[in-house]
Amino acid sequence: MSDLPLNKTMGGSSVDESSAMANPLHVRLIAAVVLGLTLHHFVFRKGEWHLQAPTLFALWILSHPLLFIIELVLGASSPVASAWNTLCTTGCFTTAIFGSIAFYRLFFHRLAAFPGPTLAKVSKLWHTVKCSDSKNYLVLGELQKQYGDFVRTGPNEVTSFLPEALYMLDGPGNKNIKSDIYDFLVPYEGVSSIRDIPLHDERRRVWTQAFSSKALPRYELLAADHAEKLAKVIGAGADQGKPVPFSSLMFWYSFDVMGMFALGKSFNMVVDGQWHDAITKFRRGMEMVGRFSAVPWLARIGTTYMKHWGVAKDWHTWTAWCRDQMQDRVEINDESTCIATYVIADAAKKGSLDNAGYVLGGEAIVAIIAGSDTIAASLIYIFYELAMNPLETEKLHAELQGVDIDDRRALEKLSHLNAVINEGMRLHPALPTGGYRILPAEGVTVAGRYIPGGTTLVAPRYHIFRSERCYERPNEFIPERWYSRPELVKDSRSFLPFAQGRYSCLGKTLAYTEMRVVIAQLVSNYRFSFPEGVSGFHVADDMQDNFTATPGDMELVFTRR
Repeated sequence: MSDLPLNKTMGGSSVDESSAMANPLHVRLIAAVVLGLTLHHFVFRKGEWHLQAPTLFALWILSHPLLFIIELVLGASSPVASAWNTLCTTGCFTTAIFGSIAFYRLFFHRLAAFPGPTLAKVSKLWHTVKCSDSKNYLVLGELQKQYGDFVRTGPNEVTSFLPEALYMLDGPGNKNIKSDIYDFLVPYEGVSSIRDIPLHDERRRVWTQAFSSKALPRYELLAADHAEKLAKVIGAGADQGKPVPFSSLMFWYSFDVMGMFALGKSFNMVVDGQWHDAITKFRRGMEMVGRFSAVPWLARIGTTYMKHWGVAKDWHTWTAWCRDQMQDRVEINDESTCIATYVIADAAKKGSLDNAGYVLGGEAIVAIIAGSDTIAASLIYIFYELAMNPLETEKLHAELQGVDIDDRRALEKLSHLNAVINEGMRLHPALPTGGYRILPAEGVTVAGRYIPGGTTLVAPRYHIFRSERCYERPNEFIPERWYSRPELVKDSRSFLPFAQGRYSCLGKTLAYTEMRVVIAQLVSNYRFSFPEGVSGFHVADDMQDNFTATPGDMELVFTRR
């Protein structure tokens, strides 16, 4: 690599071999290699560096012109020779550090004994490329077929397809923490993205107040009110005999409800019949989050240096919008009950309200994310399964006949209604592959296999919820397995759609209410099916795994009963 500048000057004059060997470039190349090896083994192997990735990337870029100037001024070389020497130096450094990383991860890493794709052992970039179409759940399914129940899916990551692994992620007494993927919101802080356990527990207590027995009935009334608006819109479509854009309506409904819950005001998308601009930007941003969640360091670089372009701009616009909405509530002193009420009061109590922009904005962001995409996806897939299985729809209609569908307490007691919801969430979990946890220093043992401490453990719900170890006829929609046919459930521990323990979903009760009132309204008053000539299979086949599930687009034809 160094023959050109060492054997000839760029002006064409020759130098003898002894002067070539004395050229200080050799020293710099050796120093660059030593520096690369040293940085990897004594610095970058320890701790996490994804949040510093933009700074490190900038330093690497700036090192090129800096070395070029030094070479040009102190080395008395021509510009071309200086450029060549600079590239040789930085090339040796880069090759050394990344070569050392790859060699270590392949042969000396604590996970070296776990099977998996060779490139996955070297870098999660492999996973990102494989999931460029947002089909992570399919990628993991192929890996399970090839490598078994424990697969090394990243340099420091093991994916287990066993129900014990899912139960262990957040089970009683666990010491696991959320992985670096959850830093996607930084500098914003929301309860579900906080990785520090004491801070998370402190903020969770604030959220618990928002879901108290005093506050919850108001949210349930809001959900029922929005469900009635939704039913009217669908009724108008039924009267016209036209297919209804059901997927969009479910997203509009869930975002409208969560707008009320998080910010105290609806997005009004169901009534307006169109997407709110802020939500459009949010959804485009979530595609980026899903696609690059495997490599948070790369996502960090992209959102830092590309924030004025494309989806990165959409993401920053969305997060800033949430922050502004919370600031507006602070300034007008709005006392309507919503999550904003409680987090603003907590910040005021601590005397940190003036500097709480990222905290308040973060809480609004996670509230809307957690309760919108997830509910919408679940409702879409529940109605997808009901349209595919009309006999189950008629069973549900018969159960609803003797009930006041406006009585939420009565709906809670309906066995088949609750079973339909659970079965829909089992077959189509809203978080197909999410829930990454870093194991404590002592490691854990899953089904007799020891996984070292510090490893990121993944237990994909999509595959575990469909496992023959856990369910009879696992790929079939059989709601009765949840009440009258318990023999169809082999391992009930495997069904954790709302997680458990410290990281369990606080909005579980509200989520069930939202789904019950929509299903009760629509099944009681309408028959529905796919449009003529449409099989409906694309709704499941076209699903994207953007951390949360995004179903394929679904239209339904409704007729009044």
